[in-house]
Amino acid sequence: MSAEHTLHFHLPPWHIDRVRDGKGGILNRVIETVEARGWTCILHAETETAALPVAEGHHLVMNRPVIGGNTLTLRRCLREPFWRIEATNDRWDWPIARKPFRPRQVNGHAGGFIGNWRGRIFGDLPLTRQGHVLIPLQGKLLEHRHFQSMSPVDMIRATLAAEPERPLILSLHPKETYSEAELAVLAALIAAEPRLSLAQEPTLNLLASCDYVVTQNSSTALAGFFAEKPAVLFARIDFHHIAGSVPDLGVDAAFACALGPAPAFARYLFWYFKQNAITAC
Repeated sequence: MSAEHTLHFHLPPWHIDRVRDGKGGILNRVIETVEARGWTCILHAETETAALPVAEGHHLVMNRPVIGGNTLTLRRCLREPFWRIEATNDRWDWPIARKPFRPRQVNGHAGGFIGNWRGRIFGDLPLTRQGHVLIPLQGKLLEHRHFQSMSPVDMIRATLAAEPERPLILSLHPKETYSEAELAVLAALIAAEPRLSLAQEPTLNLLASCDYVVTQNSSTALAGFFAEKPAVLFARIDFHHIAGSVPDLGVDAAFACALGPAPAFARYLFWYFKQNAITAC
């Protein structure tokens, strides 16, 4: 077995079971592609905290940091069946983040694509604009991380200043555990500002009815593009091209961009998903 033509695929144990049962989706497709080219694929069970084993050959991990120059990561784009294989797990450093989007060069059935996926994402929810701004929060609300223009709490404050009229609705991430300090700061902001509130209904419902989205880099903003909802992004990410990007433009210009003429939502989504991602089907 040649190390040069060996792929070590590191997966959680339950993913390995699905692969062996032929139910791994993109994972089985990757293995089939590798083996069809005469390579050997070896599956390694990993845990969330397990260090990547040092071995010759090439390595592929799934949605975790890349270690070493011979390792790539497989990460989903919003939802299946769209994926990317990249040299970093940081989506803001993927090549597509630097690639220019040129709407006039996008060919294909962009209208049909956005219409199909709009139905899959929103179902029977009416898509309206009821006058509020949705702010989907992620984690570490008090920290200013390196890929962000400011902390999430400061993002809320900046949005209150940039958007002086509409109600702002904050939604908490269902998979995040927020500290007492974070929740206390949110409570103080809400108490001090009548236009600010915490979501009392599912985020998807609020996305369907909002005027636009403000977030660091939540994929909720990308989902909102399917409903033609503009977005202001306070952090770097790979789907910034048709949003108002605070890291690129500053706060005032980013809000002006998002609230200006509508971008080519359908062409952008077709370009992002169909022309710049792997389709596992």
